[in-house]
Amino acid sequence: MTLEDARQYLVEAGYRIKKEERLGNNTGIQLRLDGGAIVKVFDNGNYSCDGKNCEVVEALLDRGHAARSDTIRSGG
Repeated sequence: MTLEDARQYLVEAGYRIKKEERLGNNTGIQLRLDGGAIVKVFDNGNYSCDGKNCEVVEALLDRGHAARSDTIRSGG
């Protein structure tokens, strides 16, 4: 998943990104959301979620990523 994909999925779902910063180990970007979730999008395409309500946010990202992968595979 790219950072742009993550931003799009989150904003379309109504989340507000309060803060965006490069990770201290320089491997990706951390997005702090208004609901307390923290999404890390790594340069290698992996992502993770921590903090409050992270299960819901991670499920959203998983669905968005799966849908995008299906579209790419089908040539769309």
